[in-house]
Amino acid sequence: MAQKEQRKRSSAWGTIRALPSGRFQARYIGADGKQYSAKTAQGVSLTFGTRTDARAWLNKKQREIADGSWETPEESVKRRVREAEQAKAHRFATYAESWISERRNKRGEPLSVKTAYDYRLQVKNGLACFADDSITEITAARVRAWHAERSAKAATAAGNEARLLRAIMNTAIIDEIITKNPVDSALAMSKTGIKHRPPTMAELATMLEAIEPRFKLAILLGAYGGLRLSEWRALRRCDLRKEGERYVVHVHRQAQHVSSQGWVVGKLKGKDDDVEREVSLPIAATPDVEEHLRAHVGRARTALLFAPGEGSEFLHNAQWNSRWNQAREAAGLRVRTEDGWESISREHDLRAFAGTMHAQTGATLRETMAFLGHSTTVAAMTYQKTTGRDAELADRMPFPASSSGTKGS
Repeated sequence: MAQKEQRKRSSAWGTIRALPSGRFQARYIGADGKQYSAKTAQGVSLTFGTRTDARAWLNKKQREIADGSWETPEESVKRRVREAEQAKAHRFATYAESWISERRNKRGEPLSVKTAYDYRLQVKNGLACFADDSITEITAARVRAWHAERSAKAATAAGNEARLLRAIMNTAIIDEIITKNPVDSALAMSKTGIKHRPPTMAELATMLEAIEPRFKLAILLGAYGGLRLSEWRALRRCDLRKEGERYVVHVHRQAQHVSSQGWVVGKLKGKDDDVEREVSLPIAATPDVEEHLRAHVGRARTALLFAPGEGSEFLHNAQWNSRWNQAREAAGLRVRTEDGWESISREHDLRAFAGTMHAQTGATLRETMAFLGHSTTVAAMTYQKTTGRDAELADRMPFPASSSGTKGS
C-alpha cells in the first residue's frame, strides 16, 4: 500500500517534500526547463501546512504553464512593479493633472492659463472625493451619488465638474483604461435653478445714473458693445477710434487674474479661430465715451481706459464689483434675502442685453455672432459673411435717455 502511494506521488506533476518542521515544500520544472520552489509574490520562500495545499499550488502552476500565462518569479516581480506604476498613473488626481497639462484645442494649442487653473480648482475641490481612486474604480453609481450630494449644495458647480469629469473619462476610454464612461451626460447639465435675466431699459438707465462716473463706460461697453469684463478691462486709448460721429472699439485682447500666477494677458480665442473683432458703438454713446476719455484716461495712446488701483497692472474684479453691486442694488437687481444677497442680473447679463437688443434690430445670426465674438458652430456658417451693417445696427439699439441726454434713433 505504501509502495502504491509512493508511485502515485512520484507520477504526479511537481514534487512535494516534507520538511523537519512538519510543513511541506513544493517544487516544479518551469516552462523554461528550470526548477522552481514555491515563493511569495515578494520572493520569500513559501511552505504549506498540508500536502493538499502544496498540491493545489502545484496544480495552479501547471495550469499556468498549460495556458501560457506562466512567468518566472523575476518576471512576476517586474510585472507587479509595472502594475503599481500604472495604478499610480491611473490614480484620478494624477491622470486629471496629465489630462489638463496635455489637453490641446483644434489648433494644437494648450489650454489657456485661466482655463487650466479653473480645471485644477474643480479637481481639487468638487472632484476631491475621487482623487485617490483608480480610474477604473470610478463607477456610474459612485458618480451619481457624488452628483446628488454635490448638486444639493451647488448645482451649477456640480454640472461644470461633471462635464470636466466626463471629458477626462472620455480620454480614459481612448487610452483603453476603461470601456464605458461612468458620467451620464445629463449630470453635466445641472444648474442652480436661479433665473438670471438681462436688465430692462429702465433698470439699465438707473444703473448708469447710480454707478461711479469712471465706471459708466464699462456698463455701456457691456450693454452696447457686448464686451466681457476681461475684454473691456484690457482696453487702451488706442483701441478706440472715431469714425464720423461714432466710436469703434477694437477688441483683441483680454486680461484675467489667476491666483498664484498674477495677470494673464493674451489674444482672444474662440473654439475655431481668433475672435478679434471691431464693435461699433451707437452714436448716442459718443458723449459718454468722450467724457470718459477726457476725465478718466491718460493722454498716452497706451493708457488703460480703466485705471487700476495702486500696485495693480489692471483693474481687479473686487474694485469693479463693489461699484457694480451698488448700481445693481439701486436698480433692484441685487437684493438681500434671508440666505444672503441674490443677483437678478449679473455682469455677464449685460452681454445678454447687448445680444438681445442687437438681434431685435434685425441683425442676422451671423452678425450677432460676430458682434459678440462667438465662434461658429455650424460648418456652413463659415462661408457666410457679415453684412457690414454693425454701425447701422448699433444705432437701432434703444439707448437710455438719461445716460447722456441723447436718444438713439
